[in-house]
Amino acid sequence: MSSSEKIFKLLSFGLHGKIEPRKLNRIILINAFSLIAMVFLITYAIISLFGHNFIISGILAFVAFMNLLNIIYLIRSCNIRLSEYFLLCLFSILMLYLIIVGGPGELGFLWSLTFPAFSLVLLGLKRGSIASAVFLIIIMILIIPDFSFVEMDYNRGFILRFTTAFIAIFLLGYSYEYLRILNIKYLDQAIEDAAVETRQRDEFITRLSHQLRTSLNNITLISNLVSETMLDNKQRDLIGTILASANNLVEAVNDIVKASAIEMREIKESRTNFDLYSSIHSVLQLFGDKEGTRLIMSIKEDDTLTNQIMGDPIRIKQFFLSFIEKICGDEEAKLKSKINIHIINKKETEKEVTIKFNLLVSRIKTDISDLTKEDEPALVPFDPDSTDLSVPIRLVELMGGDLVSEIVNHETKFSFNLIFEKSDKKVRKEPGAELPFFDLQPPKKIALEEANVLLVEDNLINQKIVVLNLEKIVRNIDIAANGKEALDKFGTSKYDIILMDIQMPVMDGILATKKIREIETSTNTFTPILAITAQAMSGDRETCLAVGMDDYISKPFQVGELVEKMKNLLSAES
Repeated sequence: MSSSEKIFKLLSFGLHGKIEPRKLNRIILINAFSLIAMVFLITYAIISLFGHNFIISGILAFVAFMNLLNIIYLIRSCNIRLSEYFLLCLFSILMLYLIIVGGPGELGFLWSLTFPAFSLVLLGLKRGSIASAVFLIIIMILIIPDFSFVEMDYNRGFILRFTTAFIAIFLLGYSYEYLRILNIKYLDQAIEDAAVETRQRDEFITRLSHQLRTSLNNITLISNLVSETMLDNKQRDLIGTILASANNLVEAVNDIVKASAIEMREIKESRTNFDLYSSIHSVLQLFGDKEGTRLIMSIKEDDTLTNQIMGDPIRIKQFFLSFIEKICGDEEAKLKSKINIHIINKKETEKEVTIKFNLLVSRIKTDISDLTKEDEPALVPFDPDSTDLSVPIRLVELMGGDLVSEIVNHETKFSFNLIFEKSDKKVRKEPGAELPFFDLQPPKKIALEEANVLLVEDNLINQKIVVLNLEKIVRNIDIAANGKEALDKFGTSKYDIILMDIQMPVMDGILATKKIREIETSTNTFTPILAITAQAMSGDRETCLAVGMDDYISKPFQVGELVEKMKNLLSAES
């Protein structure tokens, strides 16, 4: 963080990240002006005090005190408009008084020349122009008639010079502020145009990826079906060429997706009571058995966090899923990954709680040959630049935080703060408390040959091809064309596993899965759900797992891969 950023963050007085940026910028501007004004006021109050001008010294000190009260009020209430008008009135009265009595060194009129710039920046062009004109008229009314209460003698030459300087400063300030606002408008328009262009490009890439993957999946599965028939060597060679070409196209599609901007799948934000610790534990359980000894994880909870929080648990799960996946994916051959998660109740009020997340990531040297010196530590920091963390960073930003990293001893510390509304419900200590479906398991193991399968897929060709590949492997396959039909069938029939497409009309697979899991929490049942989708954008796998799906497979896939995943889900330990 640069020195300028630190100064502006300091001037926000803890409001950074709590209010929208434009409003925050206005508050920082007012605070900056107020603090600079206080320095001048206190300085000249001391000068006047040593000059035995006690009245002016007292008035300047009083104005400085009122200025301080205005800063405190602004920070607590964020009432920008009232604060602006208070400052305007306060300094207008002070400047008019200094015009009358002369001020320190009989140069009080110089303070009034700052009024145009001050009013234009603080109030804007229209209101600032009106305030400047009214202020100048009041000054002219005071000094032209030569009133007896005006202690200074202002001749006509002075009045002409003062008026000319005042107007010149006003025009200069007006021109600067006008050009600044104009440039901001141009910049905002350029940003908006760029955002639209980027969104259109990503939507095009997503549609293109979906179409290509669907077609390639059909080619792959049909080729596998044909290869199982009686073919001569030449025909098998041709089929092999088709499959190799399809695989090459898959790699090309993956490259296109990687080159596109990171956009998280749009999930309607939900606000519900949830247990933060249970949400994180449910994610860690997904990695415990799968990663084996290659990953060591621990979580340190803060006992002072006694209440549940209000927010979207899916976003929390998405972040930890994505983050751990990235750490594991970057794992070196001889090194284990170690992740220590520290949850800290940083600040708590009656309504809100600020939670600090510290994730300490390191590598453990498991081979003695890696230790070149006897005193060399077995832990080495994780290199944040060695892997793409754009998805976790984006997820933290969506939740209103900022993911930063630093090297601490022999570990890399990733940290961010999130602000949540407190819930009246107390934290339950057992894992899985906030979403019961993570504790629900199949009542017994089921062989794939005995499985009753629900295929949720809107494309007729895809339906036919999947059925052709699975009908001889499973006992029965029912088909639903969208998420709504899937819910209807789920309510009337018992299925051992659900193959869920993601992008469908009427109701997509994400929402359908959430509805199914909600139903299961009340019936104490559990059905494994495998996402089968042509969507393969960054963050899609994390989204599927976060809403309650058990595994994810992207098109095109081999039948063997699909069958293996189905077997794993059906034979999971209860």
